[in-house]
Amino acid sequence: MATLREIFINNLKYYRKQKGLSQEKLSYAINMSMAYINQIENKASFPQPEIIEKIANVLEIRPVQLFDESGSPANIKAFNKEQYINEITEKLLSRLNLTITKEIRDILNSEE
Repeated sequence: MATLREIFINNLKYYRKQKGLSQEKLSYAINMSMAYINQIENKASFPQPEIIEKIANVLEIRPVQLFDESGSPANIKAFNKEQYINEITEKLLSRLNLTITKEIRDILNSEE
C-alpha cells in the first residue's frame, strides 16, 4: 500500500498536470525555487503545511485532496490493487481450508 508521502506525490503530479503546470511554473507560482517541486516529487523534500496550502490554492483544490488515496489514477490503481490482492488471498485461503478439511475427512474415513 502506498505511503502518505507517495499518495501526496501522486496527487501533486496529477493535479499539477491537470492544471497544465510544469514543475517550474508551479514553483514560481508558490514563490519557491525552480527545483522545489522537483525535489518534492522525487521524495527529496516534503513541504511544510503553509506550502501545501499555497500549492492547493494554485491548483484550485482543497489541501486535503493532496492526501486523498483515491485522488489520482496512480493512487486508485495502487489502492485497488491492494484491495484486489486481499480479496483474492481470502478466497484462496477459504478454498485451501475446504480442500484440507476434505482431505483429512477422506483420510479418516478410509481408516475406519
